[in-house]
Amino acid sequence: MTNPSPIPAVPEIIQPAGDRPYYHSLCWGAVLAGTVAAIGIHLLLTALGVGAGLATFTPMTDLNPVANFSVGAGIVWSVCAIVALWFGGLVAGRFSGCPHRGFAHGILVWSLTLILTLLLLSMGTGLILGGALKVLGGGLGIGGNAVASSAGDLARAGVQRSGEELGSFVAEAVQSIPTNAAPKASTRAQREVSFAVAKLFAPGNEATFQDNRMAAMHALMRYTEMSEADATITINDWIMSYKNLQAELNNLKAGAEQKARATADQAAHNLSCAAIWSFFALLIGLLAAALGGRCGARWALRHANMPRSY
Repeated sequence: MTNPSPIPAVPEIIQPAGDRPYYHSLCWGAVLAGTVAAIGIHLLLTALGVGAGLATFTPMTDLNPVANFSVGAGIVWSVCAIVALWFGGLVAGRFSGCPHRGFAHGILVWSLTLILTLLLLSMGTGLILGGALKVLGGGLGIGGNAVASSAGDLARAGVQRSGEELGSFVAEAVQSIPTNAAPKASTRAQREVSFAVAKLFAPGNEATFQDNRMAAMHALMRYTEMSEADATITINDWIMSYKNLQAELNNLKAGAEQKARATADQAAHNLSCAAIWSFFALLIGLLAAALGGRCGARWALRHANMPRSY
C-alpha cells in the first residue's frame, strides 16, 4: 500500500510585534483627548504668564477687556493658545489610529475647542480662545454703553435741576405772602402757584406760552397779593433764570455727547485692533493644531513600525 502524499504545510504569517492596526476613519476619542489637553495646557501656560507678570490682560474676568488690551498681553495670550492647540493636535494625531488623518484630527481639535469656548462663554465663563471672543463682544458694546450712560445721566441731572429751580420759584412766591394772611393762604398759594409754574415751564408749550404766563401772573397777584408790576418782574426773572439753566444743560449735553463720541471712536479703534489680533490668533491656532496633528500621526507611525523589545 502506498502512503498518501503528505499535505504541504501552510507557512504561518506572523505580524510584526510592533505593528498596530490603523483605520481610515476619524477617531473622536482622540479628538476629545486632544481638546482636553489643549484646554488644560492653555490654562497652565496662562497661569504661568500671569504669575510672571507677562499677561495682565485677563479677558476671562475683566468686565471691560478692551480697556486692558495691549499688544504685549495679546501676544502672550496668543502664544499660550497656539502652543496649547499644537499640543492638543499632537495628542489627537498620536492616538488617531490613522497615519494619514493627523491633519484632519488637528483641525477637529481646533473646531471642538472653539465650539466649547462659545458654549462656555454663553454660560458666563471663558476658556482658551474665549479671550479673543470676549474682547470682540466687549468692544462692540463700549461705544453704545458710553452714549447711553451719558444721555441717561444728563437726563436725570437735567430733570433734577429743573425741578429744584421750579421749586425755588414756588418757595419765593409763597414767601411774598403777607404775614397777616389767613392760616391756609400759604398752602393754597403753594398749590396754585405750583400748578401755574408747571404749566408755564412745561416742555412744548410754545403755542400757549403767553396764556400760561398771564395765568401765572394772575396766580401771583391773587394768592400771594403781589402787585401787577411785582408779578411781572418776578415772572420775567423766572423765565430768564430758567432759560439760563436750559442753556447750561444744553452745553453740558453737547460736551457729554462729544466725550461719548470720543469714547466710541476709541472703542472702535480698540475693537479693530482686537478683531485683527483675534483673526490671526485663530488662524495661526488652526494651523498649529493641524500641524500638531500631522506630527502626532507621523510620530505614531514611526513608533508603530519599531520592533518591541520584550
